[in-house]
Amino acid sequence: MKSEFILGLTSAIGGGSLRVIDVTFVHKDAQGNLSSYELAELEEHELVAYDLVDETRGLLSVGDIAKIGARVSANCSAVLMVVEHTWTTHLEQAVLAASGRIVVHERVPSDVAMAALEHDRASRACDREGDQSCFADG
Repeated sequence: MKSEFILGLTSAIGGGSLRVIDVTFVHKDAQGNLSSYELAELEEHELVAYDLVDETRGLLSVGDIAKIGARVSANCSAVLMVVEHTWTTHLEQAVLAASGRIVVHERVPSDVAMAALEHDRASRACDREGDQSCFADG
């Protein structure tokens, strides 16, 4: 899982569609105590996986870390990343160059995106199986 994450991250950054602008690691011990550390606190050999991060900007506040850390299970760790979707900058420039304007730039909440993907998966399964009971009207 870790290597797949790093590979995907490397591909997105290398392709120019993503830029990491802050990274913080959190760990919750068995008693629920939360600790955090930033890239600068890692050992040299641990930094190799994060060579694609040019610099961190300290955008994650203590409050952000505490709020997200509260959702981490005991005896678990997480990586908190602030990323810039650089492809949106290119799209915005193209829209503005065409005398257009951006009206709304909003991210779809993950639960909504996951529900839409699940609905699509179920619909495709019904289509493959020809099962009319899958459809509300059928």
